[in-house]
Amino acid sequence: MTYQEFYDHIDCRFPYHDTAAWQQLITQSLEIGGDAPFLVLHEICRLPTSVTLNLEQHLAMYAYWKAAFSHPMQDIVEPASLALIQRQFLSDAEVIHIMEQLRAYPQQYSALQVALSACADEQGLVDAKYEEIVSEWQRL
Repeated sequence: MTYQEFYDHIDCRFPYHDTAAWQQLITQSLEIGGDAPFLVLHEICRLPTSVTLNLEQHLAMYAYWKAAFSHPMQDIVEPASLALIQRQFLSDAEVIHIMEQLRAYPQQYSALQVALSACADEQGLVDAKYEEIVSEWQRL
C-alpha cells in the first residue's frame, strides 16, 4: 500500500473502538514508513466530534503507538500529543518551539500538524510558523 492509499484508507475512518484494527494500522504505518506513523498519531490525537473515548482508552492507544517503534520525533511531539488527548492547549510559544525542533525532519507534515493543533493560535503566529516550515520542506 502506498502512503496516499494508506492516507485515504484512514482519513476520517480511523477505527477508534476496534483495538485489533487500530493496532494493525499502527503496524501497517510502520511498514509504509516516512510520515505514515505520524499520520496515525494525528488520527489518534484529534478525535472527530462523533467519536467518544474515555481518557484512559485514549492514553492507552497513544501508549501503544509510542511503544510500537522508536523515533526522536516521538519525544518532540509528545507534549502536543498529550495536550490534544487531554483536550488542553499549549501556549503558542511552546508549540512554536516544538515546530522548530520538527523542522529538522523534512516532510513530516503529520507531526507538524499535531503540533499546530495543540494551541489556540489567536494571533496566527503558529500558523505562520507552520507555513514557513512547510514551504522550506517543499523547496528541498
